[in-house]
Amino acid sequence: MKNNKNPMSNHKRGTGTRIYDKFEHWSVADCACENCINYAGKGKPCPLEKCCIEDIRQEAIRREAAAKGKA
Repeated sequence: MKNNKNPMSNHKRGTGTRIYDKFEHWSVADCACENCINYAGKGKPCPLEKCCIEDIRQEAIRREAAAKGKA
C-alpha cells in the first residue's frame, strides 16, 4: 500500500519561537512613575518608601547619556 501522506505532515509545529524584535533595555521614558504598577495617581504620593525600579532607571539614564556622548 502506498503512503499518500505529505512528507511535511510528520513535522512538529511550534517547536521553536523566533523573536525578531528582541528587548534590549529600558529607556528613561519607560521608567516614568506613570508606568509603575504602584502609581497612585497624579498629585498623590507614591506608596513605596523606595522606588522599585530605581536601579533600572539609573541604568537607563547611564545608557542614554553614553549614547548621546557617542553621537
